[in-house]
Amino acid sequence: MVDIKEIVCNEKTFTNEAEYYSNKYQIPINSTSSENCYIDLNFENSLVFKGKRISNLFHKDPFLRRVKHYQRETMLKKAISYQVGKPKRILDTTAGLGRDGFIFALLGQEVTMVEENKGMCILIESALNRLPKTSYFNEAKNRINLINGDSSKLKLSMEDFDIIYLDPMFSTHSKSMSNKELTFLKTYIDQKQDLVNIFLKRRYKRLVVKREKNFKSESIKRENIIFKGNSINFHVFV
Repeated sequence: MVDIKEIVCNEKTFTNEAEYYSNKYQIPINSTSSENCYIDLNFENSLVFKGKRISNLFHKDPFLRRVKHYQRETMLKKAISYQVGKPKRILDTTAGLGRDGFIFALLGQEVTMVEENKGMCILIESALNRLPKTSYFNEAKNRINLINGDSSKLKLSMEDFDIIYLDPMFSTHSKSMSNKELTFLKTYIDQKQDLVNIFLKRRYKRLVVKREKNFKSESIKRENIIFKGNSINFHVFV
């Protein structure tokens, strides 16, 4: 798996943050890049790979549109059997950029995000750190726990969670991603293993899989229900 080799920080404002990530993820800090895969830590944090870069800010476009209208996430709410005032514990096993997980948190759910890639984890953490200091965002941040690791190998009890959520690959139709982001991530993330069948073999209360509309399922179990959207379906196993 491709992953970052260093953290580049030449803004004194972010020195403490860089040191925190360096210690947490055991990645060196440099003032200039010497690798082809690194985090560029500044006012708009970036992941750089082979000369191309993406940023991840939850309060700016293209994701801002979903944040502003998070209550309109009808399909996502149906998939997790959302109920106002009755928060669920959600294990997001493929966090990626953390965007669906952040929507869950805005909806009042308790979210554990798991992401194996250290660069992606830093993009999520730094995006949370750069949110405006409002109760609206602070309450969502407090509902999120981020774990760096392979979700298929973590010793977590699936039955401790109300929802197991999987997004096996970044959708080519995602409304919260630009074409630039999609192209970058498909090159950067070498996701050969589909985790769905691994989790279907475990005990769970409700397992939700996000799939592209025309995806041909090869799951070892048949889903109990499919919530169908224009470009995305949610396959639900109970």
